[in-house]
Amino acid sequence: MAKKWAINCGTCDARNVEEQTLATYEQIVINAGDVIVTPETKALLSRYSVTMNCGNVLELEKDVRLSSVNGSAQIKATDQVPEKTYLEVNGTLEIGPDTREVLKQYVGIKVNGLVSYPESMSDYLGMLKVNGSVNCYPDDAVILKRSTVIDRTFALRARNKRYYAAGRLVMVDPKLDGQALADKGASFMSKEAIITESKVDSLIDLIDEQADIVIVPDGTSVILDDTVLDDGLLKKYGARLYIQGDLQIPEEGGQALNQVEYLNVRGDVRVCAQWKELAREKITELAGQIKVLKGRIISNKISARISKWMLEQEKEGISVSGCVTLTLDEDIPKELILERLTVQDCVKVVCTPEQEDVVTAVSQDVMSIGAGSDDDTGIGGMLKTMLGSARELLDTKITNAGDYVL
Repeated sequence: MAKKWAINCGTCDARNVEEQTLATYEQIVINAGDVIVTPETKALLSRYSVTMNCGNVLELEKDVRLSSVNGSAQIKATDQVPEKTYLEVNGTLEIGPDTREVLKQYVGIKVNGLVSYPESMSDYLGMLKVNGSVNCYPDDAVILKRSTVIDRTFALRARNKRYYAAGRLVMVDPKLDGQALADKGASFMSKEAIITESKVDSLIDLIDEQADIVIVPDGTSVILDDTVLDDGLLKKYGARLYIQGDLQIPEEGGQALNQVEYLNVRGDVRVCAQWKELAREKITELAGQIKVLKGRIISNKISARISKWMLEQEKEGISVSGCVTLTLDEDIPKELILERLTVQDCVKVVCTPEQEDVVTAVSQDVMSIGAGSDDDTGIGGMLKTMLGSARELLDTKITNAGDYVL
């Protein structure tokens, strides 16, 4: 009979746990996003050797029905929902209009992500908890994508409606006819609208006054993602750019940077050292920071490795950015790391304890610096501490599940 029990799950329902079950094990470890208890079982768990590593402990009565969705979910007026239901959504929840009667069936709704609903439902969502963002829109609006391009084709199909985009409207098409949209009775709501100078007068009255208006030069292309500046980018989008993300300017991007006429970057700019000053001259507006990348650039990798030989070969150094895990060979001297390595915007740098201080000195916006396989944090580390040895593993019951009823 196993003496220990490790439960790894998204949600652990402990509302019906019995004392006989808890008394069977010397130790129980629950690793979960949520642990659901009643007042009685909560007190029962506290009397035994039960460790709960969880984001939230929720008290619900035993007769409450649990419903869990990973991804996208909807609540519609035609739904048949049992009384006393608790809903958890890890992703996106859309609550439709005229759903007040359906919402009465829920004792609670938790959303880890994005929830959207019409204004008329606001008074019926007292049971709603959101870890993320909320999108409340007018009932009569036509819902568009979060970031929507309003171009000539859109205008041809527009109707006498109010259109809503949760993020932004992009109105830079030179063929967009603002007067035609006005004649059709179309209007727009959004947090932000990006409009070219020549179109502002014809479009401004169609946009809700609470929206932030960003005016850009005619001929500007809007890129709604991170990108790299090179000749190919200019051939596709032209020399006037509005970038809703980060921009990287590599060593071969100097010619393209010289041709830029307008450059508005809403994220950070990563640029190799030789183009730093030119970038300062060419950037019209910058929301983030200029981050200098020296020498050879390694970027946007799941994992990358730096050896002593690589640093010795690159006299101008190596810049690593946007990687999940960067591993440094143990034999790299601290002096070589300090002289030739730059690390930016990475999740974890794996190095020896002797290298940690110098890696910290050459790193910016890195979440974790230190040893890799010997790390004793997280679920793996807790299990290792609890189990102790391979022999002890034989005495441990391990349960892995999406949701588990204890």
